Amino acid sequence: MTGKKVVVAGATGLVGNAALRHFGTSEPSEVVALSRRKPRHLYGARHVPIDLTSEADCRRAAAELQGATHLIYAALYEAPQLVDGWRDPQQIKTNDLMLRNLMAALEPMAPDLKHVALLQGTKAYGVHVRPLTVPAREGRSEMYEQPNFYWAQENFLRELQAGKAWHWSILRPVLIVGLAMGGAMDLIPPLGVYAAMLREQGRPLDFPGGAARVAQAVDVDLLARAIAWSGEAKAAQNEAFNVTNGDVFTWENIWPAVADG
Repeated sequence: MTGKKVVVAGATGLVGNAALRHFGTSEPSEVVALSRRKPRHLYGARHVPIDLTSEADCRRAAAELQGATHLIYAALYEAPQLVDGWRDPQQIKTNDLMLRNLMAALEPMAPDLKHVALLQGTKAYGVHVRPLTVPAREGRSEMYEQPNFYWAQENFLRELQAGKAWHWSILRPVLIVGLAMGGAMDLIPPLGVYAAMLREQGRPLDFPGGAARVAQAVDVDLLARAIAWSGEAKAAQNEAFNVTNGDVFTWENIWPAVADG
């Protein structure tokens, strides 16, 4: 044991589960998994059931956070109307509250806290309100006036960390590819429904069209390694990073592989 204690908030999600897998199999770390329901696979982590929207629940779980050195914050509240919810004031308030509740419980119990990794995404560049403009550099600021819980959480962390020994990093992955159960943003079920409807009609699984935009993706295990790197690298302290595999694709070009699957 190295003395590293990693707390993963949002452990049942795509990113949180990948973080459990990485730290449970690749690094000698004590890992605490925070989520409302128990993850299917803990990879040696200890699960602590918690509702981050409840200040009392976070206080109750505080003892389990004793000695934490790293926090990976991958927890997320999504409104029932997913896309509309991305600009909903209540969704923003709820996500901000969740991080505040957890940090209020964790920080007093973690005098040796070293790093907080916060997950964002391409909504930092406004993809939920307009086509993405390139290059999407991390230092761009024109979307800070657009309502987004990213900014509420980021501003809170900046203010909380000021003058303290620990640091934060922000990770902004593009389309994340990996294994997760019950995710709100999953392309496979709607593609399956589309394919089943066409088959019932005796029609081929043709590409449904849409704008021919170049896209990128990131493997969730690569993202987990990037999160681990950010927790140790001096160059990552109080910085934001886009994370991608580096290659590009268009949906039209990969559609034959989707159809074969």
